[in-house]
Amino acid sequence: MNNLVYSLDTSGLIDGIERFYPIRNFPNFWTRMDELIDAGRLRVSEEAWNEAISVDSLLKDWCEEDGRDRQRCVYPTNSSVAAIVGQIGADFPTWMQQGRKNGADPFVIAVAEHEGSMVISGEVNGGPSKPKIPYVCAQRGVKHGRLVDLIRQEDWIVG
Repeated sequence: MNNLVYSLDTSGLIDGIERFYPIRNFPNFWTRMDELIDAGRLRVSEEAWNEAISVDSLLKDWCEEDGRDRQRCVYPTNSSVAAIVGQIGADFPTWMQQGRKNGADPFVIAVAEHEGSMVISGEVNGGPSKPKIPYVCAQRGVKHGRLVDLIRQEDWIVG
């Protein structure tokens, strides 16, 4: 049985709901995501959650669906997570200076690093001059993947 925990970035959730696995067409996929929440294996940093519910969209509707209590997956920013975010900021100051655009990203990575989990985002690439989640994860030794990697890791058949 797989016990890997996932720290999801807003972009990973948006990929699922709006781009690749719409709820109407892949209801079993979203049932499985709820099962990960129920098992305590899906985490969303407090900052990423606030980002997800700040826009009136399909993602906000999913987050706040009546009777689902998906807010249970929110990982609050504790002192350990804040310390890791501080280290990330020191190591990647240009990334942190991009402001709100990447505001939740270091928290997503910090939650994964603190929990020994895998970051799931919609981002690819990045480098020293333009850091992105996958690059920063690689530099910090944190596993990173996209939503399809979560599906493969869990060995889900959702069709």
